[in-house]
Amino acid sequence: MIRDLKEIVGMLRRVLDGGEVSQAELADLDFARYGDLRAALMYAYIKLLEFAHDRDVRSRDAAADWAMRAELLMCLDRIGEACDCVRPARRPASIH
Repeated sequence: MIRDLKEIVGMLRRVLDGGEVSQAELADLDFARYGDLRAALMYAYIKLLEFAHDRDVRSRDAAADWAMRAELLMCLDRIGEACDCVRPARRPASIH
């Protein structure tokens, strides 16, 4: 789970920094996840697939490119929120 999470977050950051992602890179990911984190990862995966698929359109239309990147930023935020919910609670420090 952690590998795919890191891969998706890395791809989102790369795209938000102006880079690209290929459909081949996305095909290597596996999603056997649970709950909100799984949903956030799947949604980001779908948006990255759309982003990679629409490269020609985005190269001709700056507004479409910007809008897709804005959607990917929302995906990254959603993943962060889902991770906060999944993160185990910290155990209190022992006094012994």
